[in-house]
Amino acid sequence: MNKVLEKIHRKLGAGPALAELAEQLSLSELNTFLLELFRLKTRQVAPAQLLRQFASNRFVTPAAVDSMALRQIELDWLKYAQEQYFHPLTLSPLAPFGACSAIGHVDQNNVLSAVRGTEVVSDATNVLALQIAQDAKAARNKNAIFRYAATHRHVRGQAFDNPNFTAHFSVFCMASGGWDTGNSAFELSQLNEHLNVILSLLRRHFPEDRLFIRFYRKKNAAVFMERMEEFQQGAWHSLPHEFCDDLEHEYYHLIQAKVFLRLDDGEIDLADGGPVDWTQRLLSNRKHRLFISGIGLELVHKLGRGAHGT
Repeated sequence: MNKVLEKIHRKLGAGPALAELAEQLSLSELNTFLLELFRLKTRQVAPAQLLRQFASNRFVTPAAVDSMALRQIELDWLKYAQEQYFHPLTLSPLAPFGACSAIGHVDQNNVLSAVRGTEVVSDATNVLALQIAQDAKAARNKNAIFRYAATHRHVRGQAFDNPNFTAHFSVFCMASGGWDTGNSAFELSQLNEHLNVILSLLRRHFPEDRLFIRFYRKKNAAVFMERMEEFQQGAWHSLPHEFCDDLEHEYYHLIQAKVFLRLDDGEIDLADGGPVDWTQRLLSNRKHRLFISGIGLELVHKLGRGAHGT
């Protein structure tokens, strides 16, 4: 237990431990309790305090971006994704509670939990995964591949040292889901489709000779890597790329692709993607496949040459 929680326990005196409360209260009961608690706490918020919070709270400070240019990039990118058969979606600012931590190996402390069974969206690909799982469950055509794209303003709980990484930021995300057809065919085709879109978009903002791809091999990926070497249509062949092992992190399966920008003093990753098992878990069916990817849209806006290469 951290020091703040210890202090709260001392203030309130003896009572049920947090683990016991979590077990005893239903989510609905917890929502009712928190709603009333927040309602009572708002009575203590003075206008001057509210203004101080607006100035100092990193979660509510407006973004330091050219709003019109950023919106134009979002529109241009979504139009291109739609041309590549990724259907644009406008997502809610909220997701079901546990949307990331229940399926994506994410600590809930890095997510802004909310009331009424929700949390603030911290990764739109998790929400796209829910949409794809829902579509797959209802689909009559079991050969259908569902492809979605979205731009979304993510909110993350963790603090970053890099000034380019803020508490809330705009991201471009894609997700595609379908059923396994054998020989890693789905994963390979979607790796190619996602990278094709990612590279086409990044080339609008950066010279191609400053971009490169690093592939991270995951556990049990030997057969997949053999198939990848044989896959001739790979969009990655046009860029410098390298392979390395990453056997510890389990967020992605088989392979993770990251696109980097070379800087004068190093490199910075702009995009990444790979296959995940989220829809398998949502559908309780190991035959379903999901490929996700994302680009730091706001980071590209800050580092790049603008929406039209200027």
